Amino acid sequence: MLVYAVIPARNVSKRIGVAIQNVRFAGAEQIIVVVNGSEDSTLQEVRALRDDRMTVISFREPLGFDVPRAVGAAYAYRQGAEHVLFYDGDLIGHHRHELKKLLEDTVRFGLDLSLTDTYGTAHRLDVARNPLLRLRSSLNRKLGLEPRIGLSSPSHGPHVVSRRLLRDIPAHYLAIPPLVLAYAKQERLKVDTLAHIPHSRLGSAHKGPAHYDLIRETIIGDLLEAHCLLEGRERTREFRGQMFDGYHSERRFDLLDKFLIGLAK
Repeated sequence: MLVYAVIPARNVSKRIGVAIQNVRFAGAEQIIVVVNGSEDSTLQEVRALRDDRMTVISFREPLGFDVPRAVGAAYAYRQGAEHVLFYDGDLIGHHRHELKKLLEDTVRFGLDLSLTDTYGTAHRLDVARNPLLRLRSSLNRKLGLEPRIGLSSPSHGPHVVSRRLLRDIPAHYLAIPPLVLAYAKQERLKVDTLAHIPHSRLGSAHKGPAHYDLIRETIIGDLLEAHCLLEGRERTREFRGQMFDGYHSERRFDLLDKFLIGLAK
């Protein structure tokens, strides 16, 4: 089983080395680092590793949230990847063994989408009061997956997809993570949560409350799109007169499309 890891990387020069070590320890045979829009030495740090089992794809411009996943996944698929692990370049927490088990069990059980639970058992009141958690819970329940995956989502935490999932999924879906989950269930693919890593142990970079608010708004909009997909409606990020854009408008689908055209030549 040829396992690839895709690591989006932007301005993570002090962290990218640890992220690469983590996925290598977990069992990734090939690593794709998608460096985009970096203003620090991230690209130089990655190239300095001189790893024959690592491919660096670089963009001068930022691709936006989650678009690097789609870029890396498309490349990995063309290279024959059987499974692809998505792992953010800023993660430096102590969870290597959980990551290794996530990969091993995904292959062992033949899953098409395996997720990481970063929430644990959330109190019902917490879910009711939090619009993001409420939408996430609602989506997972409508998909018939909540008893198995709880609040898990490909929006949050390391996760793995199979070649079978990548074969037919629209590339843009990979840049809007909840669409991946909805698509997998609609196509009757095998989905489960195999790892449990509290958010605090992911070791992601702290970027302040303004960034957190925009991320939250981005994910809410993504979840609204997934609900629309599931219900067969035209996708929208609007709910009760409010548009949930967040970082969505910064996603460079045009650069993704250009990359895919070049990859197909």
